[in-house]
Amino acid sequence: MDFLGGYDKLVTYIMIGFATLYVVIEVLLNLNEVEEDTSNVILLKAAQKKLFFIPFALGAILGHLFLGTEDANYRMSNSIYPVLILFGVALLSVGVAYLLRRNKKIPIWFLSILLGLGLLYGHLFWSMNYLEIL
Repeated sequence: MDFLGGYDKLVTYIMIGFATLYVVIEVLLNLNEVEEDTSNVILLKAAQKKLFFIPFALGAILGHLFLGTEDANYRMSNSIYPVLILFGVALLSVGVAYLLRRNKKIPIWFLSILLGLGLLYGHLFWSMNYLEIL
């Protein structure tokens, strides 16, 4: 069933274009003279300071796009609730980080746990693979 009316190919081409552009930019950043200016280093430093929602959000997006359960028991709804919850968790974590006023780096093991929790969230509650109930 082609429910997108032909737009699925357009969206696919746009995503391929963005992915290709990202890879080209990363290669250029790796080849320049400036040290530690690639996106992975910038994201790690930001997550270690106060933006520790980044690993959770990246995990949720990865779980949403590449994993995903087909078990409809985990389905929240057909609406935007999973995205709103993810946005709410991001806002809450930023608020907590600024209230704590931490000057220490957040350890990698904690960021790894957040990444795993995000993967679990994206896999179970924000899956793209739920079976359609006819």
